[in-house]
Amino acid sequence: MSFLTVREQAVSVRGVSHFFRECSDVYMEKFWSEPIIHLPQDASSLARAMEMCQYLMEQEEYVEGTTMVVVLGSGVYKVVGSCVVPGLGMLQKLLSIPCNNLSIVGQGEGETIVHGGFVVENGRKLHVAGLTMKSSSGIGLVASGAGTKVILKNVTMEECLIYGVSVRDGAKFVATGCHFHQNGGSGVSVADSTTTVRLTNCTSHHNKYDGVRAFSGAVVDLMGEGTSVHDNERHGLYACHRGTTINVYQPCVLNDMSHGNKEQNIEMVGGSTVQQKDKSKK
Repeated sequence: MSFLTVREQAVSVRGVSHFFRECSDVYMEKFWSEPIIHLPQDASSLARAMEMCQYLMEQEEYVEGTTMVVVLGSGVYKVVGSCVVPGLGMLQKLLSIPCNNLSIVGQGEGETIVHGGFVVENGRKLHVAGLTMKSSSGIGLVASGAGTKVILKNVTMEECLIYGVSVRDGAKFVATGCHFHQNGGSGVSVADSTTTVRLTNCTSHHNKYDGVRAFSGAVVDLMGEGTSVHDNERHGLYACHRGTTINVYQPCVLNDMSHGNKEQNIEMVGGSTVQQKDKSKK
């Protein structure tokens, strides 16, 4: 019997009798002590896993702020369906994250591979770790809207048709030990005032456009000696419009970390700023 069927039955029998109510409470209490859904054991697809998370978060035992964890085993997981992306319209093979405080964990880059992308908006929070994402029809990850926060750790975004990552409209994005490469547009694209991005020990290379592209007042912080932006088809670091800022914090060195890009390693237009910072940001 499937995971969700068991959970649904455990909830639905509560009104039958006091006995079933107690059984159901014990069963659900055990689940909420460690709220983890495993793929492919508990769900046939990522979409089904999202349905499970949404369903479980609607139950009375759910405590606001509890993080649901979706653990992906080794192998390939395909995203089906489409999603509207702000500013880009309808894109295929994108999955809208339907609930808050969700963590998606793979078995490692190259071990767990997701074909498709995620869209996070409406102030939701998502953590992704230990996997590779490829989106041949769009973007690996979109974070949009005030209050929205996405954290990536040890994730590779590669071979995406447009961007590896797009962050906009006041969202916050934090990546550590991640790689954005061989994408059809920029590796990382950041737009709009109040939008902030922090990349620590990350690389963005061999993209068809810019390594890191920031505009319309966005702020990007680059940190860690392992951070590098190189061999992109256009610029390494590109900043456009007044108020847009790319900060490079030591031990990451601005004149060294962006190199080998085909046009400019550092490009500033429209009153934007790309600058070296002497002290590490906490």
